[in-house]
Amino acid sequence: MKIKDSFEPFFLWQEKMGMTPKTIKNDRYYLRAIANSLQDVEVMDLKKTDISKVIAAASKYGKYGPQRGVVMLRKLLRYLQASGQPIPFRWQGLKIPSVSRKKVEYLTEDELERVLNAIDLTIPSGLRTRVLLEILYATGMRIGEAISMDKNDIDWDNKEAVVVNVKSKELEKVYFTDRSLHWLKRYLAGRTDRSPALFVSNGIRLTRNGSHGCLRRHLPGIAVSLGIKKRINHHIFRKTFVTHLVQRQADIMVVKDLARHRSERTTLLNYTGVDKKRSKALHAKIMNDLLG
Repeated sequence: MKIKDSFEPFFLWQEKMGMTPKTIKNDRYYLRAIANSLQDVEVMDLKKTDISKVIAAASKYGKYGPQRGVVMLRKLLRYLQASGQPIPFRWQGLKIPSVSRKKVEYLTEDELERVLNAIDLTIPSGLRTRVLLEILYATGMRIGEAISMDKNDIDWDNKEAVVVNVKSKELEKVYFTDRSLHWLKRYLAGRTDRSPALFVSNGIRLTRNGSHGCLRRHLPGIAVSLGIKKRINHHIFRKTFVTHLVQRQADIMVVKDLARHRSERTTLLNYTGVDKKRSKALHAKIMNDLLG
């Protein structure tokens, strides 16, 4: 059996196992690395050293290409073994290339307040931007989830809402703060349109491109004027949400749940920033207390 003959049965199996369309689409993308290097190789002719071919072919898919290419090969071999196809070596022994961890960028509490307070509220789009960012930070929502909400989605009494996870498409709860609801009430009170959408532009639901546009109009210049050398986009407010929870000593499993991640590993590696000064201060406090 050739490697390439296993591709489609593998994807059919993924569908039956309930894998999301996005996961399958991503796997198809990175399977190209295998297709370009091993597709005509018989499974029983595979060698551990063939991993170098996958790494070389996957390198053109960016910094994480080699890592994802090898992960894809391992997933495929695991499927084949589970299907009864003998594998000539222990696939678990294939080493995944290491990738230097990208620094998680977030706003400190001071930076967050400075950025939010610098938005021009005298124009409608400025108020909308302020409210949108207040909600992204308070709930940890992704931008696609926030702009998909309707006004009636919000349970004002319980300070929560049910949103559609943009990745899993599952219904999940998010929680608002008193402050975010205060700003939202202020924004809605000034609306004269009849759109059911929570966020609108000229009475029409704000789109993803539109949300990026309002951000470009308000934040880059603010960041420069405030001396903040960070790329401020929608997602930095979600990462700030996660990082601030961790810094305030919230249990990591609780943070994972609030961020609606499947794994706490994702929460820690990709969403939690580190404040070096805070690390030093905590080290001094804890270790000095321990050692007297």
